[in-house]
Amino acid sequence: MAAIVNTIAGIVNHTPLWVWPLYALLLFLGFQRTRDSVVPLRRMLILPLVVSVLAAFGFIAAAPGALPAMVVGLVVGSSVGWHLEDTDASLRLPDGSIWLRGEWMSFAQLVAVLAFRYATAVVTAMNPGLGATPAWQLGTAFTSAALSAMFLGRAAARLRNYSMARIA
Repeated sequence: MAAIVNTIAGIVNHTPLWVWPLYALLLFLGFQRTRDSVVPLRRMLILPLVVSVLAAFGFIAAAPGALPAMVVGLVVGSSVGWHLEDTDASLRLPDGSIWLRGEWMSFAQLVAVLAFRYATAVVTAMNPGLGATPAWQLGTAFTSAALSAMFLGRAAARLRNYSMARIA
């Protein structure tokens, strides 16, 4: 038991300090999506934008051989995200703002993205040889891209609803 505690303490201790405030902010933004809200259109796009930036870092860090897996992950994830968003989950208001129905999917997606990225960084740091294997590169590239793209697909569906809907 002590070995597990020491391992966890070592992992947390070696995590860059800037990661914790970023994760806290992202979890806060995800938790805000659990309640109905009226927000300006640009605010609705903050969380998908931040997740997109994280995905872009993944593209930059990926081995060239993993780029096809990332592209497939983007296509699959954005398609799934598009279909997960209900047409009545957002509504355009007369002042140009958008009403968003509260839901837990955004929070769950965000936790999955953050946990996956953290876990892969830890595993790669603890076993550097694993990061060089094609299966690891392709699997992590696909999964990371798909999880991130789900946000983009859902945001695109909300934008579609926003632009196509009658003003409430």
